[in-house]
Amino acid sequence: THPSCWCGTSDQEALAMGCRYDHLAVDWLPPHCIDDELTAEFDLSGPGPDGEWPYFKHHNGTGPVGTAELDGYAEAAVDYYTTRQWHIAHCVFTWRKQFRARFTGKMVEPWNDNEEHIVHC
Repeated sequence: THPSCWCGTSDQEALAMGCRYDHLAVDWLPPHCIDDELTAEFDLSGPGPDGEWPYFKHHNGTGPVGTAELDGYAEAAVDYYTTRQWHIAHCVFTWRKQFRARFTGKMVEPWNDNEEHIVHC
């Protein structure tokens, strides 16, 4: 059987299980479910300086949050927001992750690896 991508029900549990916050999946994942190379590419494919994506404290796009701060937001279970352009890139990169999984041996998190997520995108 394949190991799960499950990281518990809290940020503390995820950390205790050795999971990391993945910016592409927008979730806590164990290492065997993170395509580090693809996530690194995603993190550098935004419209900002050095390819950063814009993240915000508020739904209306105010209160900028740096990419380096996202893990802290995740650990504190604090919501953050981004742009429609980010969402489109998330969809494209998630499809790439699905394709690459055949060659990388990385597992795709089930909640993003289904037709419902594709229709949502």
